[in-house]
Amino acid sequence: MKIACIQPQIYQDRSQCYLEIENILKRLLEKHNKTDIICLPERWVPFSKKSFDNLQEERGDDYDFVKDLAKKYNINIISGAIWENRANSEKPVITCYFFDKDGSEIGRQDKIHLYSYEQEQFKPGRVLNLFKMDNSHYFAILICFDMAFFETPRLAVENGADILFSPTQIGEDGMFNWDIYLKARALENRVPIVACNTYGKYFRRKFLGKSKIISFLKGSVSPSKLKISEAPSGSNGFIFDDIDLDFPRKLRKIRLNEKIDKNKITVKKISG
Repeated sequence: MKIACIQPQIYQDRSQCYLEIENILKRLLEKHNKTDIICLPERWVPFSKKSFDNLQEERGDDYDFVKDLAKKYNINIISGAIWENRANSEKPVITCYFFDKDGSEIGRQDKIHLYSYEQEQFKPGRVLNLFKMDNSHYFAILICFDMAFFETPRLAVENGADILFSPTQIGEDGMFNWDIYLKARALENRVPIVACNTYGKYFRRKFLGKSKIISFLKGSVSPSKLKISEAPSGSNGFIFDDIDLDFPRKLRKIRLNEKIDKNKITVKKISG
């Protein structure tokens, strides 16, 4: 599966952000014109101190922009996170859309674990969706903080996810922990992970990018060995890799069969 992350710089003008993404996409496809699916980061548009200005109407301008890109360039695209109002929701949601190469919306994934201030402003998702990639492979979308809890990736793989896409917004001070989370989730579930991170600055926060595609070196079973490709740190750009989804499936079967049901483990507290 030929997979790519686009890591655009965030600008204060939305139209400039759109142009930035399309320019990087063109460069990517000039070099890798057979790319199967592209992922955008969690945040790729301006951020305003006025919370209302950060919200889109359901399937608004950001949605239309990514949808049109998918159709124009005949490519499957994961939209990154869009903050949108919904008529049937008391709070906005953080959601990520998946468009096929015809520009058709296949589905969307709402962010389940809301981070910090997001808990007050947004409504969390309660459904984890699996999206079909081809005749035999499925993927899940875990938006940023969803990857910090082992239960969410495990739930995805136990239900058939062959790869996890994670649009993220990790600041400079969180990069060390993020790197550990991603490697741990890949290893404990024997699943490839595509983590597309934000690049840019706003409100004194710095985002370095360094998006990652984590897969497995074919043939090495015990121990399983990670293969990690990274996008630039401290600049815009893209990352591409052609990864095997069938070999990790074999690794995953072994690993999940080795897992002991926690309900069959007795916990005892012993005092001195």
